Amino acid sequence: MAAVPRYCPYTQGFGRSGTPDAPSAEAKPWVAIMGRTFWDMHHYCWGKLNLQRALRSTATEQERRHLFATIVDDYWYVARKAPRDFIMLPEIYVGIGQVELRRGRPQEANRAFAEARALKPDYWPGYSHWAEFLMHSGQKAEAKQLVRTGLEHNPEAKTLREQYRALGGNPSEIAPRVKEGKLPEPVDDGESLMLFEESEPEQAGAGASRRGAATP
Repeated sequence: MAAVPRYCPYTQGFGRSGTPDAPSAEAKPWVAIMGRTFWDMHHYCWGKLNLQRALRSTATEQERRHLFATIVDDYWYVARKAPRDFIMLPEIYVGIGQVELRRGRPQEANRAFAEARALKPDYWPGYSHWAEFLMHSGQKAEAKQLVRTGLEHNPEAKTLREQYRALGGNPSEIAPRVKEGKLPEPVDDGESLMLFEESEPEQAGAGASRRGAATP
């Protein structure tokens, strides 16, 4: 549980949520941010826990395949329940894409990453994970164009800047796009709630390399 998002202990089924009509004191800040969809987020948390189980070195290939399928089902449960403006939806689609890559299903992964980018064009993981796959698949021109688009929307994304340099580009030459209809940013209650799980590493290039090594 220490490795899952901070809100997970307060989702349904973990004993500290309260109910939709009477949320616990710990759950209330998360309900305020996520709305009614918070009461479906236990599926996302189950998926996060099962991902840890699947990645254990002791997991058999059969166990891993079963867990990956279960994770995708749980992530999709939330995605289908959530409204299109749900603040966590881009992250959930990225999670689906990552697991689908591990399952050897790149077409499904591509669709999930594309959904994340459509919902939140400046959300850098929607670009970086798929670009990493393209790079390792020998599709460097496609990867470079995708990363360039990501930098047009989020020119300060360290991971995308390092990927673009690795692909022979110069990030400083990219003109940012004017942002339109951006989804709300995570709420900061004075002590960061750390809403989004994935943050950029201090050494972005090293982080990109680690992701690439773990991606099929």
